[in-house]
Amino acid sequence: MPNITEILANESGLQYEGVEDFRTDTGAYPDIGLIVGRFKRGCYNKPMTITKTNQRAMLGYDPRNPHYAAIQDALETGVSSVQVLRIAEILE
Repeated sequence: MPNITEILANESGLQYEGVEDFRTDTGAYPDIGLIVGRFKRGCYNKPMTITKTNQRAMLGYDPRNPHYAAIQDALETGVSSVQVLRIAEILE
């Protein structure tokens, strides 16, 4: 289970505060983004291209997962697709 906190500081874990864009200029978002995380579905051996239309099918629906939420936010802000690399959960 990842350690999720509002202020990461020197702790190991995941810090996620949503997507905020304070730029005043208008321009195109980058075409390529990469997110590494844990998901319900997907292959482990290579990155997957995730779009709005295939997000649930490729990753499984998991709205409480911060990795899933980061992808959803990126796609909603105008990024056409995100490269996603699924990693295995380490059992201790």
